[in-house]
Amino acid sequence: MKAPVRSWHGQLKYTGHFSREAYAVWAGSRDGAASLDRLAAQGGFALFGRKRAADRRVWRQLNDVARADAVATVLRREVYSYLVRIDPLVYAEGLPSIMIDLRRLIVIPRVMVSGEACRRMVRELHVQPAFIGLPGGESLRRWFVLTVLESLASSVVEAHPSVRHPLPAGDGWMVVGVNNEYQWQKPLHSLSWPGHYIVLEVGRAPLTRSIRSAVTGAIAGLEASLPSLSYVDRTEILKRATESLERRSTTRRRHVRFSTPS
Repeated sequence: MKAPVRSWHGQLKYTGHFSREAYAVWAGSRDGAASLDRLAAQGGFALFGRKRAADRRVWRQLNDVARADAVATVLRREVYSYLVRIDPLVYAEGLPSIMIDLRRLIVIPRVMVSGEACRRMVRELHVQPAFIGLPGGESLRRWFVLTVLESLASSVVEAHPSVRHPLPAGDGWMVVGVNNEYQWQKPLHSLSWPGHYIVLEVGRAPLTRSIRSAVTGAIAGLEASLPSLSYVDRTEILKRATESLERRSTTRRRHVRFSTPS
């Protein structure tokens, strides 16, 4: 099945391809059907029916927009940066972690990574005329972004990152494990984004066989301990982590402002 993001030799790549099956799910949803009905009502006589003509038009324009230079440039950059931007998240307080040979091994909930990626994609894409002009309206634009994010997460899973075959995650970090099912939030809506990434500090010394073995065991231990956390515990972990990152960001902005010469 076609997907907008693929993993290729340890690199995440934006392909610009969306599957007809995934689009059909949107078209068959309440919001998608309503959007197609509105477009059909605006159209003239069509030999095979107005709604079918509207569906073909939206699908064609969706593919054109996905491959338009400006839109593709934004998405290539955001896809490349998806794991790179894990870097600042490792400084969040309260995330499950363990120290191995002076290297930190940290669990980063996917909702934190995808949430930041979603905000950036929305901000960058909503200044692109081609994207804003998608005939399916806000419903299709939302589906577009969420589909890219789901494809990103699936590509990380398909890459099978491990301590022997890690994925780079910013300056001095690498993804050595991935969980695609653990529920950090109650799955009440499409933005629950289950799962997490396990990242390891690279360190200066090489990863020896004994360290790799210790990391593998520590990953198993972390995964075994997480199910014992209640939803209250998980919510508190996310809240504490988010608030600490906001404080860190505020402090950094103040430092830059006061250190700038007048």
